[in-house]
Amino acid sequence: MPSTASKRFEVWGAPIAHSKSPELHRAAYDVLGLEWEYRAVEVSTEQLADAFHTLPSAVGGLSLTMPLKEGILNLVSDHRGPVDLLHAANTVVRADDDWWLENTDWWGAAQVLSDYGGVSGDTVWMLGAGATARAVVYALSTLNPAKLVLVVRSPERARVTEVLAETLGIPVEVAVMSDIPSEPPKWVISTLPGGVVAEIPGLDVVAGSSTLFDIAYDPWPSTLASIWHSAGAPVISGLEMLVYQALAQIRAFVNADTSLSLEREPEIIDAMRLSVGLEPPSHPGV
Repeated sequence: MPSTASKRFEVWGAPIAHSKSPELHRAAYDVLGLEWEYRAVEVSTEQLADAFHTLPSAVGGLSLTMPLKEGILNLVSDHRGPVDLLHAANTVVRADDDWWLENTDWWGAAQVLSDYGGVSGDTVWMLGAGATARAVVYALSTLNPAKLVLVVRSPERARVTEVLAETLGIPVEVAVMSDIPSEPPKWVISTLPGGVVAEIPGLDVVAGSSTLFDIAYDPWPSTLASIWHSAGAPVISGLEMLVYQALAQIRAFVNADTSLSLEREPEIIDAMRLSVGLEPPSHPGV
């Protein structure tokens, strides 16, 4: 365990007031007995470089939202895990007088999907193809789906994510939202921003035969979640992924290693879940 000396950590983005990260981190710090501060700070893309280069020494790490996850890459040279492959980092960790980057979004997604039975041998549809989608693709590469269908408005914008899936060995197709495949999926994963409405004909039919994992959590329930709820189908909130990606960040802040478990980790997970209104899991999770 690290020293209980006071440190400060921050989540940056614009807008950032909706972020649940402060609740999650503070809940974990309380369990660990750490007198650490964690706060949300409004930082835009234009402000990122100046804000980062003038950080006081008391700040031990950052959590980042888009598009800062991409903007940070040129400001820190030490890139760990799949940061370069995904071209995004959501975690910045101070190491003495230097910094390193990590991406914990993919691990959060993988843990959630595993908790709910996994996707091995299943057809998965993914709505959207941006930075979050790339993290989910990397998660899927560890879980052996039968096929991934990228459901997007523009096939051209999906090309980077499609190539990533191919590189990772995932059978992948691209479909436009106005002309979805007739074969229903077992899973639908939405990486669309909160409040965005996916104009997909026949989505209520798809909902009746699949589980929705909607990575957005604000506002909630999302339009998609309401469609699945109406169909009586399972829905997983993005808060589930948020808990796990934050857990990996806290591992980095405490242990300097996202793969090294924390002391009292099951208790920490329960406290984090309760802090954002989720019930403790009925399964062990990590």
